[in-house]
Amino acid sequence: MYRDHLKKDHGMVFVFGQPHAWSFWMKNTKMALDLIWLDDKKRVVHIERNVPICTKTDDSCPQYRPNNEDAVYVLEITGGTVDSYKIEKGSTLQFARP
Repeated sequence: MYRDHLKKDHGMVFVFGQPHAWSFWMKNTKMALDLIWLDDKKRVVHIERNVPICTKTDDSCPQYRPNNEDAVYVLEITGGTVDSYKIEKGSTLQFARP
């Protein structure tokens, strides 16, 4: 929240203890993001591309979540990065668990 940029090849990973269709929103986010949901094997189960900022001051910002897929990780990266790296549903990503 409140960031206006991310360095190239940087992102934020959210690690959850249980698989679930975790929802995210863009309240207080100042830049478009690609949101990537991954299963326990770090396989992409859902992608939301270039999710726009939400300028609403109440809690009515849209929520984004996977359809019929549970995730253990959600990765937020700069909007447009998914397409530039050709990441798609079924891709497996590699990263060290924080």
